[in-house]
Amino acid sequence: MGWNKTKYMMDRQLFVSIVLIYNITNVYNKLHCMRRISAVLTQNCSISHFVDDCGNKGLLWNCSGSNISKLPTVLPPELENSNTALDISYNQFTSLTKDTFEAIAVYSKLENLNNLYLRYNLISKISEKDQRLFESLKNLSFHLEGNPISCACLNIQSLKWMKDHQNSFADLGKVLCVENNHHVGHLFNDEIWRKFELDCQSKDWLTFSIVLLFLTMLIFTSIAAIKRYRVHLEYVILRLKKQWKGIPLRKSEDEFLFDVYVSYSESDYLWIRDKLCPKLEDLNVNSWMTDKNSTPGGWVLEGIVNRINECRKVMFVVSESFLDMEWSSYAVKTAITHAFYNQRQGFIVVLIKDGVALEKLPEELKNIWWCIEYFRWPDEEESNEVILKRLTKALKSD
Repeated sequence: MGWNKTKYMMDRQLFVSIVLIYNITNVYNKLHCMRRISAVLTQNCSISHFVDDCGNKGLLWNCSGSNISKLPTVLPPELENSNTALDISYNQFTSLTKDTFEAIAVYSKLENLNNLYLRYNLISKISEKDQRLFESLKNLSFHLEGNPISCACLNIQSLKWMKDHQNSFADLGKVLCVENNHHVGHLFNDEIWRKFELDCQSKDWLTFSIVLLFLTMLIFTSIAAIKRYRVHLEYVILRLKKQWKGIPLRKSEDEFLFDVYVSYSESDYLWIRDKLCPKLEDLNVNSWMTDKNSTPGGWVLEGIVNRINECRKVMFVVSESFLDMEWSSYAVKTAITHAFYNQRQGFIVVLIKDGVALEKLPEELKNIWWCIEYFRWPDEEESNEVILKRLTKALKSD
């Protein structure tokens, strides 16, 4: 009996406590919600009666704190023909577009939407899509407090739209710029806004100038690099082209059609044709010359490489006129590139005439002088025979 009496007293106290908590909660809710009356729960979103700050009555569709980035897929029928306030505060929205409302056809069914609570989401700017959406919803008030609104020059179009529509933002005085925690509304003061626009224009011009300078330097550097390494680039392209066609760039020693490829300037042509080549032919040296052996047309570098590839050696006849030719540099680079790609470093021969000093030779030849055989063509006729024999030995050897 004593135990039952004690239990009865405990149960009675618990009941009284529950009633008190319930009553206190009701009082708090009535004070906090004022004239809102709970109605329907739809996918974590509640509907309640609502009176806004201007005394307008309607329904509040409350989806705040639901951790959503899109609205529920079903529109409660109670909202279709009444003044509506939509609260999607404390969620994950970064912007509002048609996709946000894709399943509920908000344009046709929420024509009476007059309050949109977007507080404490992740909205940093009002994009052009957002702007079109907001402009399609007439007489709509926005609430943006707690969003990380960016007041950087990059978002000046968004800020200008907000300035032009600032009367639509009910809590603009509470919206802060994420960069400096200043009120966004302060930025929209005419004088401050003009200064902001000028600063942004200055930054834009500075950015444009830096980008333009960078692009200009990049273009000139690229042109210089292409000009300097043109032969190497063309040669790599040629190798890839030959590999794709299955054609080898290097021939075996028993496939050479000529003993020597002769590279010279145009002013030395008659001397080479009438004096040098006949003497070499007498010594059984078969030489390749441009006018009598070349094939018209075709890619210049490919033609040079093909001819060099058919010759055992390459001989550059270096004279004062040869040094003045841009072509000579191109031919030298092509021969050297082909030689090193095919491990034929020792196949270049230089014949110097007109007393040209070694210091005046092309840099390309100086850089590989260690693997070059060179001869000076003497002015005395009687000394030619000695040079010809040495030259012939060099041209015929492998």
